[in-house]
Amino acid sequence: MSAQELFVYTPSAGEWRKQAGNVVTVSGEAESNPGVARDARYLVTPDKFEITDIPAAMSKMGWHVSAALLRKWFAYAPKNQALDGYQKSFGISSDGRTGKYPDDRFDTQTIKLDWVLSFPRSHTGLRKLQDSKYLYSGNLASIYSAISPYSGRRVIDTLDLTGGNIQELHNKFQFQLARIDTSAMQKAEQFFGAALHHGKPDDLAGALGGFALYAAVAEVRFQQRLLGGVDAEITKVAIYVKNPYSYFDNPKEGGSQYLGHWNKDGICLVPEGYIAQQANWGGWSQYAIKPEGPYGRTFWPVHNRDFRRWQDAHNAGGDMILFSDYRIININPISFRVRR
Repeated sequence: MSAQELFVYTPSAGEWRKQAGNVVTVSGEAESNPGVARDARYLVTPDKFEITDIPAAMSKMGWHVSAALLRKWFAYAPKNQALDGYQKSFGISSDGRTGKYPDDRFDTQTIKLDWVLSFPRSHTGLRKLQDSKYLYSGNLASIYSAISPYSGRRVIDTLDLTGGNIQELHNKFQFQLARIDTSAMQKAEQFFGAALHHGKPDDLAGALGGFALYAAVAEVRFQQRLLGGVDAEITKVAIYVKNPYSYFDNPKEGGSQYLGHWNKDGICLVPEGYIAQQANWGGWSQYAIKPEGPYGRTFWPVHNRDFRRWQDAHNAGGDMILFSDYRIININPISFRVRR
């Protein structure tokens, strides 16, 4: 079979190398056909690999936040998992009897906003959420309802009202967001663009994939009008990250999401993997890969479905909702009438 160029991360060298590689052939149950993901697990080779090896590989690559999150995901038991986009976004378990995820699966400690903002591509979202015009296009109707009960006061601090609880702040006072790398093709562009232009995919992509920065009301000032009514001004917002951490597959994105080829030392990326996913056909992302040359250890294809199978086999693995800490930003006031 003809060679395929790959971007292969080799921790000993600390860089991406562009190498030729070959699809690994699986014998036995798959006969002489290239092995798809499930068959590749049973390939007879000196290189053994399980998805539980990925956190250690991430650490070797310097993806320390990614590794911490995945270790935490594996450690949760019993399992909880979202089975549709709504459950994934709002932290609802697939078992209707249990409802909301357990409290410990709302993580507010691992992701730090300063860390997220240390990656330049997050700056576009931050700039949007500092722009009052962009903020004004958000869901102000929900904020009207949330702040109206306090219109008899001169000023409210929503962080004081919520006791600094970021989850409660989000549920009551969030009104705008800025998405970053959220579609499958944006994720592909980030991974392969990074490999081409910045040296390697980064810890932010490994930890959050596509995510969003959110804005919630932090301070509102009220002004009693002489002829009756109350005007409100939002003068400060809290900016933070909220992101579901789940291996749910969106059927609109074509099959199970490709997460790269992995072994115990790192990741090998096959650009056609994302393209094949969009076209809804197997492609290279289904096959085990063995690059040629001194770094020729087998790399195994990994998809969202592999994590779901692990959850079902072990009754462990916990989907999460991640919240970062927040940053308070002064903005040009957003004014509106809350009581006539």
